[in-house]
Amino acid sequence: MSEPRAYRAAIPSDLGHVEGVCRAARDLLEASGLTDHVFAVDLLLREFLNNAILHGNRLDASKLVQVEVRVGRRVIVLSVADEGPGFDWRSRRCHKSGATDTSGRGLEIGRIYADRIRFNRAGNRVILVVGKT
Repeated sequence: MSEPRAYRAAIPSDLGHVEGVCRAARDLLEASGLTDHVFAVDLLLREFLNNAILHGNRLDASKLVQVEVRVGRRVIVLSVADEGPGFDWRSRRCHKSGATDTSGRGLEIGRIYADRIRFNRAGNRVILVVGKT
């Protein structure tokens, strides 16, 4: 039997579900021999899941967050989508957080730990690509 190559879930907009998704992603990476990438993937998933739940779906548990983690030959691809209206990611691309900011660091974390970040036009779906090399 071959090892799993993807994890997909649709979770309610409740922060209590984030840990289970991160645990499943960690298990997938470990089963694929990619333990060196667990920290980056876990951090990215937590940040973007929290953003989808808090800012996208505004903690409305009737709205879902779709998440996918795929292990490819050369990359790990994370996808997080919410049912909210989205945000203007274009104007936030180069934003730098201040030392006292309590939010707004998601894109900075993404730039540090992902090799590529793409949003859909509306800004309610993000795809993060992490290289395996």
